Amino acid sequence: MNELLKMVLSMALTSLVLIPCIWIFGKAFNRYLSKKKIYYLWLVVFLFLTIPFSFIFFTPTKNNEFMWGKGTGLEGATSVVFDNNGIFVERDAKVAFWMTLLDYLWVIWLVIFLLIFIYRIASYRNFKKYVFSGAQKVNNLEQLDQLGEIIDELNIKKSVELMINPLISSPIFLGFKRNVIVLPDKSFSEEELQYILRHELIHCKRKDMYYVWIAQFFVCIYWFNPLVYLMNKQIQIDRELACDEAVLATLPKEKYLGYGDTLLSSLAKSGNYKESSVAVSLHENTKKLKERLTFIANYQKEAKNNNTILPIFLIALCSVGLIFSLFQTEIFTKEKNKSIIIKKDKNTNNFSR
Repeated sequence: MNELLKMVLSMALTSLVLIPCIWIFGKAFNRYLSKKKIYYLWLVVFLFLTIPFSFIFFTPTKNNEFMWGKGTGLEGATSVVFDNNGIFVERDAKVAFWMTLLDYLWVIWLVIFLLIFIYRIASYRNFKKYVFSGAQKVNNLEQLDQLGEIIDELNIKKSVELMINPLISSPIFLGFKRNVIVLPDKSFSEEELQYILRHELIHCKRKDMYYVWIAQFFVCIYWFNPLVYLMNKQIQIDRELACDEAVLATLPKEKYLGYGDTLLSSLAKSGNYKESSVAVSLHENTKKLKERLTFIANYQKEAKNNNTILPIFLIALCSVGLIFSLFQTEIFTKEKNKSIIIKKDKNTNNFSR
């Protein structure tokens, strides 16, 4: 487990470079790229948070070792002295300090990771149980026909249930094995319901629940990295913007404002129970909603057609990640002495080796 922590620390350092790069790129080229492309760009960070490239790049030789590699028990040793009191290992104090610290840090990291991960799973299960226990299936044939038409239009293969819960704060989608859209117990017009169902079904089609849980898993693993929390928040924003973009792409231009009005109406009709951080809902907080409404008001279908910027950035981003991993390899490579120092103890006839 200690070796796992060392790899986690190495990958966390790489993320400190990649996360700001993607955030800045998303802001700088917002007008030239689709929201969907920006949303899935975060998968590059997931890749570098999963694969320890710095360890892959390291090639051990007789005269070097990786400070975050497997411990031998003699890290930082400069000589071994034999005297009347026994055997004493002289060490490089700097290397010995960091290796000792890492030997104990993994326990703290593992305990906090397990606590956070178990808490998030328990919170989701409780939220899901609450939603389903207080929900009733929709029996309105017109609404069910409306749901079926959109499912066929989006070519969704799995069945999707439609339920109502009077206490939830927003229409939400929950689904892994069982796909369910849950609505607040409020009156929606036929047009509003059309927008809501379309939005949630796009989440279903894109399997955003899996993306949500992957992001949550990395938050749990890298709980000590503040940029991972910021990344998770930005992914939530990008997810909803990408979904809004997909909805607008299926609508005529004269209905854009109607979709935006539905977001505002949904916020006004909210219930008392706030959605879980691992569910996908129609609206978030007011600040995020303002950004989405601005995007909807300025949306144009043919504006996001640049196909050259993203591949160039992907190559550059992966190159930066690999170069930084290689840089870590150079920084954390410790040159070993070519031979063990042999010293004679002044007080004995023994030698140190």
